[in-house]
Amino acid sequence: MNREFIAKHWYASVYEQFENQTHDVNFLLKVLTEQTDNQPLNILEVACGGGRICVPLAKANHFVTGFDSDEHMLLRCYRQMSGLTNIRCYHADAVIAGWGVGYDVVVMAGNVLINIECEIDYKDAQKTLIKNAAAALRTGGHLYIDFDLQYDPAARFNRLNESSSFIGTDDLGTTGQSVSYGSVYDPITQICTGTGHWELTTNSGEQIILPKRWYKHIPTQTQVYDWLSDAGFTIECTYQNYSADPVPEPIVEATNRAIIWARKL
Repeated sequence: MNREFIAKHWYASVYEQFENQTHDVNFLLKVLTEQTDNQPLNILEVACGGGRICVPLAKANHFVTGFDSDEHMLLRCYRQMSGLTNIRCYHADAVIAGWGVGYDVVVMAGNVLINIECEIDYKDAQKTLIKNAAAALRTGGHLYIDFDLQYDPAARFNRLNESSSFIGTDDLGTTGQSVSYGSVYDPITQICTGTGHWELTTNSGEQIILPKRWYKHIPTQTQVYDWLSDAGFTIECTYQNYSADPVPEPIVEATNRAIIWARKL
């Protein structure tokens, strides 16, 4: 068993332990019910991971397709979807792979827009995902997208301090933590970069240290709206911050999480 396998298996397991919230999924289900008269829909979820979102969509009687580039996450999704006949998931890279066609709804939830892993320019990748969503939808179909909206990225990301997250043990007995040394935001390029490492100990006592460096393009609200328009979408309504009852309202500066319901023209 190699170090990369051990590390990716550990991360998929511990990520699932921490990222297990349901309020955003419940919000999505309510939006779908209100916007589509509670009809079964043909839904595509981008970057479905371990199934936290796509499996509840299937349990709500929608026909669901999901894909993800992380095979270890997908294995967990396969376990979650066991016994469900109205869901399928497969391995694919969201930036370079085709997404299929004819969907009623494409779901880009879980902050996918700010968590892309790619080899091309990050902003280009973000625009590509929105264009791919348009290509995958039938005419009149809808895109549901939610993402962190930062009105002051410098205050959020200019942090040079050590911190730990995702501390835990997987089902193979590997324990570990993700260590960050902070990040820096460039207001000209809108790129945030950060560095850190994973510290792991296998069940046999082997120590594994894996360096990590990441970067993200932090888009403005105007940029996202322009990308949607360029891809052939019209924004029908917006929401913010997963309120208990989905009430359409404008996205404002106080918004932490922007949710957009857009129709393909």
